[in-house]
Amino acid sequence: MGEQSSQKPEILIVDDSKVIRKAATKMLGDGYVIHEAVDGRDGWQQIQQNSAISVVFSDMQMPVMDGMELLNSVRSADDERIAGLPVIMITGQGDTEETKRQVFEAGATDFISKPFSSIDLLTRAKSYAQFNSQVVELEKQTGHDKLTGLFNARSLEEQGDKALSFAARHGVSISAVYLEIDNFQDIFLSHGKSVATQIIIAVSKRFDAVLRTEDVAARIGVSKYALLLPLTGHTHAKIVVDRVREAINKLVFDTGKEKIRIVLAAGMTSPEVTEEMRFADIMHEAESALKRALSKVGEKVASYVEAQPVQEKETLEDAAANIDQDLQHAFKLILEGDFFKIERTHLKPLVDRLLLFIEYVENQDNLTTDKVSE
Repeated sequence: MGEQSSQKPEILIVDDSKVIRKAATKMLGDGYVIHEAVDGRDGWQQIQQNSAISVVFSDMQMPVMDGMELLNSVRSADDERIAGLPVIMITGQGDTEETKRQVFEAGATDFISKPFSSIDLLTRAKSYAQFNSQVVELEKQTGHDKLTGLFNARSLEEQGDKALSFAARHGVSISAVYLEIDNFQDIFLSHGKSVATQIIIAVSKRFDAVLRTEDVAARIGVSKYALLLPLTGHTHAKIVVDRVREAINKLVFDTGKEKIRIVLAAGMTSPEVTEEMRFADIMHEAESALKRALSKVGEKVASYVEAQPVQEKETLEDAAANIDQDLQHAFKLILEGDFFKIERTHLKPLVDRLLLFIEYVENQDNLTTDKVSE
């Protein structure tokens, strides 16, 4: 999600030395939010989970996953935000010039040598954090994820703000869903970028096949997606989630050595809309539900309100009634000449209704013509 410019930039320090991590945190702590990782794998997980990280400082020599492996993971990421992160490598006396050259060719943004001074660290942190924020802002303005063609996180926020405002104004329902490919990191590490990319694109294409025109699908992480469902309460949202998961969980990818089956986890929320509510609050609920879904064994679906009340507040009939009420309001606007005030989300269902009426009128005209000719 978008960060406010007044917030401190967030920096990740990846080093197996606690002394180095604490020294860097002390030097940068006043002006930045510092995250620490004990090795490359820990750092890679944090980079994928935290979209606010703007600069990475990484040691070269580490257990589990070293600096070169972490750098390769970052630069080969399908998420353009991650692939473009500034990565400053922390070199030691044991690192040769040849090693530094190889790391630079692999995409390292810069180097800093141990023992480093606060000036060295602060200079690089400031310059690269500012540069990265400018790049991210330019990418946000495009509106779409380049790999999949789905909306990006910024566009999702914009669409969500509008849909929530409409829901609050007219007293109608809205739902949001977070979706993630389960164990995607294991797939990436085992089968490589090419297979991982094919999976991401294939999953994205399935959304178009099963969603309504007024629904919004966005890619908000490497293997994470979000759905915005206007005019949709809990009952109907659950039907949409089941339909999406059924379509995507059928996907099977044959690598030649083994077949990969996709499991999509889903966290959903259908909040009681209020005037004070923000769309970020709704997405936070959906993300919280997704975390519970990912931790489940078996059916990986969770709602923000885990246990629904005995008498559910909304049935399918209620949802249909809400939609009909909104369409009646849209027809009223047409008759009053204020059709430009009709919400975009209502245009498709409105046209569908009108087409049925037009077909009826044409049939009546044909009947009249037949009678005259007789």
